[in-house]
Amino acid sequence: MVSYLKTVFSYLKNYSFYWLAKGFKPYAVNNQSYKFSDRKLNNPFVNKIFLWIGKKTTDFQRRVFPPSYLVLNEWCGFLVSKIIYELTKLEVADIIKAQGGKMNIYEIAKATGTKEDKLNRLLRVAASKGIFCSIGNGVYANTQLSLVLCKDHPNTFRNIILLYEEYSSATQYLAYDLKLQTGNKNERMTPFAKAHDGIGAFEWWALPENKERQEVFNKGMIEQDSIYGKGLHQDYDWSQYRNATYVDVAGGSGGFLFQLLTRYPTMKGVLYEYPSVIEKFEQLWSTNHKELLDRVQFFRGDFFINPPPPSDVYFLRSILHNWPDEQAVKILKTIHSAIPSTNVSSSYHEVPSYSKPKLLIAEILIDDRTKFPLLYQLDILMMCMYNGKERTKSEITELLNKSGWKLTKVTYCRGGFSVIEAVPL
Repeated sequence: MVSYLKTVFSYLKNYSFYWLAKGFKPYAVNNQSYKFSDRKLNNPFVNKIFLWIGKKTTDFQRRVFPPSYLVLNEWCGFLVSKIIYELTKLEVADIIKAQGGKMNIYEIAKATGTKEDKLNRLLRVAASKGIFCSIGNGVYANTQLSLVLCKDHPNTFRNIILLYEEYSSATQYLAYDLKLQTGNKNERMTPFAKAHDGIGAFEWWALPENKERQEVFNKGMIEQDSIYGKGLHQDYDWSQYRNATYVDVAGGSGGFLFQLLTRYPTMKGVLYEYPSVIEKFEQLWSTNHKELLDRVQFFRGDFFINPPPPSDVYFLRSILHNWPDEQAVKILKTIHSAIPSTNVSSSYHEVPSYSKPKLLIAEILIDDRTKFPLLYQLDILMMCMYNGKERTKSEITELLNKSGWKLTKVTYCRGGFSVIEAVPL
């Protein structure tokens, strides 16, 4: 009975859209993930249905299955993570896709240079989670879940998965991070630093010998932007800044800034980043985005020390969650210090758009009723990697108050992000 219910609930959890997706198949036909799934993010009503089905299924499962089974199943999550990582590293989804979407285990093992029996056992676990599909006689097919592990998928998060090496090394020292420390606070290390001879994550990636790992990290952050960025673009009204000068603080390659400048021809932008980052990406902009160069400035600085140039809008996206409260306040104070006492407009455009500059913060907001359990897990990753955290609305409000800002509005976006608006006190 338990085995039967397990199969039913696994099916419901993995395919909540069965009744809504016309022509549904349990594996990806012709290597294409379903158009319906690509529209999930764009339909708030469908999102609510999906969340409701998922929650009710999970609640019912917890009532029916023995507690010992449920706990053990969750505990085995570390094995599932490792299996997904290894299959991603072996490019199994890409290999199956290249052969038309389904493939015999013998052929997969031959293509990956692995042992057939052991690879089959890994794929069997992945298939039980809806990642790949076993269709009998040792044949495996891609599913809409496994396809996002492919290099060429528009919503791939392959490189985020490949960051397992860094994440797993950090979580090994979770117990160290939990213990009360009576020594010097300044000597306190993050779990990641504890695992890497006292070197913090960002410093570790910057080491010459870790150049390849830094590239994986950079690509992973671009993938993350792609996943979360849709909700930010669609659910927040960026048109109100179409005549503004907009500073993307620590904006990386400037991908988000590029999209805004392309959408709003009267907007002007500033990419504010470390000198090494600007050196790398200013040249790319000069080559790939020549048509925007008359509306964008590249500003070198350190957000702990150097204020960005005076502007109408300052934007921080996925920045504060990388830092503990003390450093987060320092970042916000540095940005606040950029505001001229006379409130004059930026030198990059003539007519001020606002009586007060505005700060926009795009972060994940959590609380005790967060609908996505994944967000709680991301919070633990932030803790282990950087001593950062995903914050509640009240915690963000406190940071703003301590740094000279006043929270005025929060816009919740699909995909997990919220946009927090603040003005100077």
